[in-house]
Amino acid sequence: MFNVLDFFSDALEKGHMSHSYLISGSEDLVMAKTIASKILCRQEHTGCGSCSSCLKLASNNHPDLMVIEPDGASIKNAQVEEFQSFIFIRPFESQHKVVIIKEAHLMTERAQNRILKVLEEPPEYAIFIFLTCHMESMLETVLSRCQVISSEAKCAFETSLEVLEKTVELVNGIATRDPGRVLEFGSYFKQEKAQVTTLLSSLMSILRDVMIFRETNNYQLISRENLTILNYKDHLYKWTSQISRKKAIALITLIEEVDQRLKSNMNFDLTVDKLLFKCIEREA
Repeated sequence: MFNVLDFFSDALEKGHMSHSYLISGSEDLVMAKTIASKILCRQEHTGCGSCSSCLKLASNNHPDLMVIEPDGASIKNAQVEEFQSFIFIRPFESQHKVVIIKEAHLMTERAQNRILKVLEEPPEYAIFIFLTCHMESMLETVLSRCQVISSEAKCAFETSLEVLEKTVELVNGIATRDPGRVLEFGSYFKQEKAQVTTLLSSLMSILRDVMIFRETNNYQLISRENLTILNYKDHLYKWTSQISRKKAIALITLIEEVDQRLKSNMNFDLTVDKLLFKCIEREA
């Protein structure tokens, strides 16, 4: 059975934390505070219970944790204003600031839109945890900025993260012009056919990031989801000098074509092989 606490412990250990999480099917504040204790703990994110950070959290007196609960029938705009004042002050005790929003579906639409502005460009130290049993009442724009975790089943994020890591391996092969490394993905694609569409989407996203970063040198404009990969910024910096704009455009165009061919039930092996050979083809 998938365990939410184990998921966060693993993410912290591997350095794969995102900025925003929505835990669906649960409004368990004790669980959320336990997650916060691991994030804020000064003893390697163990939630030790004895460091200064854990002791302050246990006494509901931690300066880097805010818990927002409904005020009556809803979470009011004034509560979001307080949240905005809190989140843009750097952490006092820990490396992060954590905001837990219980019964997040009870935020008014105006409140959700105000939070959305923060989710779009969060401070680097901020982590948001939304709790709700009624995800359908959340704005799609808010949901799209969150990693959604089901408290009842293994979350899709875990799978997508594995695919994203494989995509980084492929892009490294393309960037270093390593035919063996790239062509190895032929067997991976054929063994993991169900993941190919996700990987192609991830590959397009990374190539677009490369193009955007080449033009702007601005990390704020690149994909938030891709930033969950360890050292992604370092990878991006190298890739912009290794993958030309012409190559990136050609591959994005080809990936879109390949995706359509696969959806049209064209020959899988030939379609995938064509993509991989194009990935290692030298530019004219």
